Formats: sequence, C-alpha cells, structure tokens
Amino acid sequence: MRYVDLPPQASDGSVPVLLLHGFGTSFDMNWRAAGWPRVLEAAGRRVIGPDLRGHGGSDKPTESGLYLPEHFVDDLLRLLDALDVEVVDVVGYSMGSRLAWSLALTAPARVRRMVLAGFGPTDALAGLGETAPGTGDTPFDHVFRTVAALPGNDPEALAACAHGQAADPFVPVPRPEGVPMLLVAGAEDTVAAGASDLAAACGAGFVEIPGRHHANAVSARAFKEAVVDFLG
Repeated sequence: MRYVDLPPQASDGSVPVLLLHGFGTSFDMNWRAAGWPRVLEAAGRRVIGPDLRGHGGSDKPTESGLYLPEHFVDDLLRLLDALDVEVVDVVGYSMGSRLAWSLALTAPARVRRMVLAGFGPTDALAGLGETAPGTGDTPFDHVFRTVAALPGNDPEALAACAHGQAADPFVPVPRPEGVPMLLVAGAEDTVAAGASDLAAACGAGFVEIPGRHHANAVSARAFKEAVVDFLG
C-alpha cells in the first residue's frame, strides 16, 4: 500500500485524520489536488492518506474476491497499527465513505468521528452482477467510464474492485454506534441520492453543497469548512 503521512504545521494534539478516496482515484487525485492536506495541516491535524488497493500507487490485483470491504478494512487497520495510531477521525468520499462505514462497524474504538461525503443509502452498484461495469447507463457506469480512462488506472483491476464491492452490497443497518457522523453531498450528486435521509436515520448532521455534483463537490470550500468545524 502506498500512503502519505503528513505532519501538521503545528500540532494541537488532535487525533490524525484518515482520508479515504473514492473509486478510481487516489489520495493525490481525490484529496491533494483539491487542497485538503493544506487545509487540515493548517488546522493542526496530521493527515494519513492511503491509496486503496487497486488504486494509485498501491497493488492492483484483478481478482474480485480481493476487493470485499473486509479486505479494505484489514488494510486500513494494518496501516494504523504500522503507524502506531490508535484512533483517527475518518473522512471518506464515495467508495471511501462506504469503507469508512465498514471500518467504524468493525473497529468502532479506532474511529473518533466520521465524515461520509458523496455517499447515500442507495447501493450504487446494485444490479451489477456479472455485467461489465461501464457498459450501462447508471450513475456508476458513467463514473466507471470516466475513471477507467484516467492515466495510471488499470480498468481490469477497477472492474474487479466494482464486482468485489457489489458482492457485498451496502445496507444502512446495522449502523456504527457511538461514532458521531456528518454526511456531505453536492446538491446535484446523483450518486449520493438520499444522503440527507441517511443522515436523519443515523442522527447525523448533513451539509448540502449548492451547485456541486459528484465529480467536483470534493473541492468545495463549504465541504472543507464543514469538516474542519465538525472534527473540532
């Protein structure tokens, strides 16, 4: 696993922030390019940013069974153990939010607070089955076609990742207990449809970003300000 571990400009003693990117991107594409490390470091937060398996500079297996959520969670826990980090605040985007949810369910004592962005209660991969991702007209098909064409991405590994995730569909129950949550979504984000309903069901806060869709909500100043305020 490739990852970055960035110290803050001046530590305030807060727990580190674990940033989990979306499907088909990487830490650099999802977070660094949008200015997140600078914002969090200025707020006194240490930033830990992995490239999830199948993405960025990390290994890219092509067997779908290696992309079940439990394997991603194991990767993340091993990373935190290797860095001697007991507790983190987690900020996920899209697929990263789904994995943040799984991490909080599996190891709630390791997650202090959690932000789920670009994510809603509807399974984005519903109906994928054995169908080749990117061949249909669902919001995810559109996402897949876009990211599969990005330099450095491996379409075969991304297809395996999609099938592995689809084999264990997201369901909003059970919910992580004792982990305060904030959900964030662009007003025009069809992938995150129902995010406000999920927030209400979880007793979580919700922030809608006007005029933003799935591809550009991550760079919004309102998103960054909401996260910094929520994490405290």
